[in-house]
Amino acid sequence: MRVIAACVVAALPLAALADDDWALLDKAAEAAVNLPLAATYMHQLGGELETFRLQRVVESGVVRERRESLDGMPREIVRVGNELTCYAPDAKSLNAAKLSAIKLFPALLPDNVEELAQGYQLARGGMDRVAQKDCQWLVLKPRDVAGRYTQRFCIDPQSALPLKVVTATAKGEVVEQFAFTELQLQPPKDKSQLKPRYKQSLALGKVGGVQQGMQPMHDIKGLPSGFRMVRFVNRPLPGHEKAVQHYVFSDGFAKVSLFVEAASGEGVNQSSATAANGIGVASRQSGDMLLTVVGDLPEAGLQSVLKNIRLTAR
Repeated sequence: MRVIAACVVAALPLAALADDDWALLDKAAEAAVNLPLAATYMHQLGGELETFRLQRVVESGVVRERRESLDGMPREIVRVGNELTCYAPDAKSLNAAKLSAIKLFPALLPDNVEELAQGYQLARGGMDRVAQKDCQWLVLKPRDVAGRYTQRFCIDPQSALPLKVVTATAKGEVVEQFAFTELQLQPPKDKSQLKPRYKQSLALGKVGGVQQGMQPMHDIKGLPSGFRMVRFVNRPLPGHEKAVQHYVFSDGFAKVSLFVEAASGEGVNQSSATAANGIGVASRQSGDMLLTVVGDLPEAGLQSVLKNIRLTAR
């Protein structure tokens, strides 16, 4: 009885700690979007490394921020509230800005972090130091270890701001990472730094949330736990004779696109590949349809999605 009682008492702080970890991650999601700051951060994806400057203020309850690339193609991304607009000196740079806007560090967490619990377990790591600030590691470990990447967040205990975010394989190999190199937790003194310098622009609409589109043509079953549909469109793509159905799913962190199109007369064997940037693609033929999945999942995860996915026409 004493042994059982001791185990129960020992377990209580661990349960409380787990709740505290989720609460800290929730605060991190809020701070990452709304905290005023002036900073520089680096982004490493595969073998590419880029540096950005980020300025953010809150005026009359509205968040205004501007980030600009300090190397590579010149480009800017401006956010006013939830509206995003890209700016650049030419069309090629403008397209690069659109790609950069897919992930806006430090705001990488979903609005509702509890959604992540379906696909990940949260664990506390050790302390570290980033941009001259102490931070606490929180680790999102996928429940299906081979199917998704591990996400690590080093969070400033004082402000709850994520100072570093690392995406890694099950073996600990880094796929992608963001980290502040300079950080001031106060708005920029010169408000003119929030104004874009380039003339060409592209409005991207609202950041995050479910994007409105046409009604899906199929009900999709068999996705891993925690994934939900956030977008559907049916549109022509270059090199395709007929329109292609494009479904986008997310578990709150990882995203997977499913493309459904009419198969050619010849059978297609299942195939898959993953690039150095962690983005993979896999395809197979199902009846008279060709299914292709693309997403930031390990190759084993994409193969599992492709194998288990089921479509039912509406």
